[in-house]
Amino acid sequence: MIVEVSVVPIGVGESLSKYVTKAVKIIEKSGFEFRLTAMGTILKVNNFQELGKLLDGIVGELKAECPRIYVVVKADERFKDFDLDYKVRSVEEKL
Repeated sequence: MIVEVSVVPIGVGESLSKYVTKAVKIIEKSGFEFRLTAMGTILKVNNFQELGKLLDGIVGELKAECPRIYVVVKADERFKDFDLDYKVRSVEEKL
């Protein structure tokens, strides 16, 4: 499953890179394949349980510093083998 996750700390000011960095470090340690983008992080996970555990870890790390954390998740479940770039390649091939 490919998911896009955006974790947005609220009440900590305008600059969020400090918090995004902490979240990305947790993702790196998880071993999941991922791509950081300007608007979120795209990951390849096996199921929602893995995703939930990862999000619990991120929120757990940030909650001591952030009065509120807003999380957005988009998921695309494919029932065949794929990599993180297959959607982009498909569009680029058609251009």
